Amino acid sequence: MSAYPAATRPVLVQPLSAQAELLILVRAAMAIVAAVGLYVAFAIGSGTPTSQRNLMPFQKLIADRPPDEQRMFRELQEGLLEAEAMRAAENAWPTTSALADAGIPPFATDPTRRRAYNWRLNKNGTLVNYLGIPKDDDGPAWLIVVLEPEPGVPPDQPFEDQEHHRLLNGAMLHVATWVHPNGRSVADRIVRMPQTEGWMQLYAVGLDAPRSPSAAPP
Repeated sequence: MSAYPAATRPVLVQPLSAQAELLILVRAAMAIVAAVGLYVAFAIGSGTPTSQRNLMPFQKLIADRPPDEQRMFRELQEGLLEAEAMRAAENAWPTTSALADAGIPPFATDPTRRRAYNWRLNKNGTLVNYLGIPKDDDGPAWLIVVLEPEPGVPPDQPFEDQEHHRLLNGAMLHVATWVHPNGRSVADRIVRMPQTEGWMQLYAVGLDAPRSPSAAPP
């Protein structure tokens, strides 16, 4: 019994017509629109603004805080930059008295400010705190936490943002600004884990992705 090869048939391949291509594009566009619509519906239904969705419960945007806190936040950012410049130039963090004598806010006396503060510089190894406790009332306390890099340990990221500042000498700092609603309850000591002691971390803008809590090593 002999086997015969299967007969081959020619197949005509033709390009899609303009109408068929248009139909495919329309269907793809409809799928994209539907996906975007579902995303927007989820975002609205969650009740959380997009700018705040990646924040932890103890983290807030300064734009949502009272005007007095917004002013203090701005002054602390200015004061921190000045302190960083002194740190790079003098190889030591300036005291709050030195910052006040240089007229740097918020450490310098300002009669237009609603509350007066006692400012302290507390250090422990690579951990630096600038702590402000209100003098006369139950206003909020303020805290800048700076974590310097360990010698020989590369930074957790190579670029600057609102949580990472680079000194003029190249060292990358991890920085965070905190506020405590009850200043009188705050002790004058080094703070390692502010989020465990009732502090709230403030951001100028929202985060693009979830972040781990800003904290110092134990």
